[in-house]
This record gives sequence, structure tokens and C-alpha cells, in this order.
Amino acid sequence: MFSQTDTEVNLDRHLIAFLQDTPFFAELSRHIRKTPTMDLPTAGVAFDPKFDDITLYWNPDFIAKLPDPQVRGLLIHEFYHLVFCHLTSRRKTPHKMWNVATDLAINSIITDTSQQNKNVELPDGGLIPGIFPKGPEGREYTKEEKDAMPIAELIANFPRSQSSEWYFEKLKDKVEEERAKGNGHGDPNGDPFGDLDSMDDHAGWEDIPEEHREAIEGRLKDIVEKATKHADSQANGWGHIPAELREEIRKSVSRIVDWRSVLRQFVGGLARGERTNTMKRINRRFPYIHPGTKRGYVAKLLVAIDQSGSVDNTQLALFFNELSALTKKVSVTILPFDCDANIKDTFEWKKGTNPDLKRVRGGGTDFHAPTRIAHDPKNRGRWDGMLIMTDGECTLPSPSRIKRGWVISPGHKLLFSTDEITITLDPTPKKSGAWR
Repeated sequence: MFSQTDTEVNLDRHLIAFLQDTPFFAELSRHIRKTPTMDLPTAGVAFDPKFDDITLYWNPDFIAKLPDPQVRGLLIHEFYHLVFCHLTSRRKTPHKMWNVATDLAINSIITDTSQQNKNVELPDGGLIPGIFPKGPEGREYTKEEKDAMPIAELIANFPRSQSSEWYFEKLKDKVEEERAKGNGHGDPNGDPFGDLDSMDDHAGWEDIPEEHREAIEGRLKDIVEKATKHADSQANGWGHIPAELREEIRKSVSRIVDWRSVLRQFVGGLARGERTNTMKRINRRFPYIHPGTKRGYVAKLLVAIDQSGSVDNTQLALFFNELSALTKKVSVTILPFDCDANIKDTFEWKKGTNPDLKRVRGGGTDFHAPTRIAHDPKNRGRWDGMLIMTDGECTLPSPSRIKRGWVISPGHKLLFSTDEITITLDPTPKKSGAWR
């Protein structure tokens, strides 16, 4: 990815301000890596495969020239890219047009809120709906230059508070219109957005391998969820973030969403990279001399399956179906339990396999049983998280030292309240189960 550089520019003093004004951004910032680099002219967020981290890259020379309100505006802009998952979302093509559309949507939010918060403004180059873009280093374009910039003119007439998709479609229509006129600004082989300056860089978004996007997006949503909970627990925890946007962010991490997405988010939040050498990838530092590296993603997950008498074979079949889908992506450790659990009953369900599952228990229910297995010193470091698949009919267990989630069979619920992730399954299995 981008190389790190030494610098005396202190970004932390700008970040600390978020602790006072916007705890939501402060918590979000706490979970991402910050790397000064000269490889970007401004700043940008990306996934760094070397450190297996979501990273904010920033150019010290660029930051040093900005007044404090503009640094804060730039940081908020980058954080919104993370909130809206622009790193891992399926990017529309052409990419440059989609980059412009996402910036317009984000900057619309920032400029609206900056009217109440005078400590925030956008650097020159920030594309804002309703305002004609400025030239490099904030230069105003001449009338002749503006007449030759139909895309910029369109932006100057855009309304605010629209989605990235809305701006993208309008930009696309304009490019096609210019192309039909034979105007170079519509030339598909050229760059109709080449005249537009940019306050940040989106390099690296398309470099994330398709097979890794889901795991990285799960980790990113996990960060946003932590920031959301932190903001809701604090007085004025959301700062100047608009009320309607707060609700949108809450819904994006709400438990009342598609449960398969929540399950992917849970597993993605546990996934960590494992680097291996391969000649199929070019080593950026020593091309064709040393092998490159590739990174796989592994979630060390314990799945405790309730086999007590109250969980019938239909429920077990449903649990099996969902685990079958999950294990297409990762390998997991299966632990059957009822009022007790035995480490000898565990087995590895390897990715892509279809094991023969059997009921081995049928007594009462005790959620302490799988929790004790996870907490056993002999198993320290073996798992990063635990999913308990159950009908929920038991009392609250002791707190878990590892991340714990609950998968509940249809028509049931937990008999206690918890802040841990809770997923209720769809009552219709995708395919028949194999429990017996």
C-alpha cells in the first residue's frame, strides 16, 4: 500500500478535538490506523493489507498548510467515507464519477452542519452541490473556463442533501448528453472530470480483492456499531451530526436488519489476515525477484449448538442450514451442549465441507456450559468469538471474555436482556438439514 513517512506535523491535536465535540467520530477514529505518507497529495482512507487495518492516510505537507477548521472538515469527510462503507461497497463505473458522487453527498452533509459549527469547513477542492468548483489551490475559474466545464456547471446547479446514487445518475446522464453532442467532456476514452480538483484521494478502493470485501466490510460495520453505541451513551455524543443521519446510521447497524448481514458482520469483525508468499502476486518492492504476498481471512469462531430437550430436530436442521452457508467462508469449531458441555464433543467444521451431524445431548439448558469451555485457560487464544445457537430458554450466563453472539430459532427469544448481538433466524430453511 502507501509507504509511511516521518513527520513533525501533529495530527493528534486535531483528533483530540473530536473527543470534546463529537464522541461518535472520536470512537470511530480510535479503531482505525493513521499513517502519514507522501504517496498521496492530500488524504484518503483505504484498507492496508500489510497491517491488516482500515487506515487513514494523510500527507503532512498538505495538512500543515490547512487552518484548523479545514483539517477537521477533511477528517470528518474521511470518516463519513467509512460510515457509508464506500471502501467496500460495490463501486459504480466509471469509478471517477462514483468518487465525485460520494464526495458530493458527504460534503453536502458537512456544509449544512458547518453552518451551526463554525469550527468546521471544507478545504479548497471540496466538491459541494450548488457551488461552482474552484480551480487548483482555490483559484476561481474565468467565465471562459466555466463555459467549457459543463460537468462543473451541473454541480453548481445541484440541490443538496441527495444520496451518492442520485448524484451519480445525474452526472452519468450529463456525460451521455455531452457525448451525444460530440463534446469532449462526454468522451468515454477521456476524463470528463479531469478539470475538477479533489480534496482527498480514493486510491486503493478498487484494490481490495472481491473475496475479502465481505470480511473487511464486516469489520468496518463493527467499528461503526461501536461508535454508535458510544455516541448514544454520551451527552451530545453525536455533536452536530443531523438527527435524520443519526437514525440512518443507527439503522445500518441495528439488530433489526437482514440477519444474514448481521451474521456476516459478526464474523467479519473477528476475521484477521494471514499472510502467505505466492509467486502469483508481484512483489512491489522487488518485482519478479521475490514472491509477493496474499492475505486470507480467518475467523476463530466457536459455535455452541443447544441440543437440550426443548430444541427439536426441526430447529437443529435450521441451525445446520445456516452453518452450512457460513462455513462456505470460514471454518468453525462446533460445540454441542445442553446443561453441560464437554470439550471432547467439539469438532472442526472445515470450510467448504458438509459433515455428518448428530444429536449427542437432550437434557436441560445451561448457557454457562459453553461459556465455561470458552473461558477454560487451556483454550485461551483458541477462539476470538462465540455464537450460541439456541431457542433462548435459559437464564443469563456470566459475562463472556470473548465476543459472544446469539442465534435464536424462529418464534423464540432470549429470556433476558443483553447488549450482545442477537439474531433471530428466518423460519424457512434454504435446504433440508442433516441432523439425526
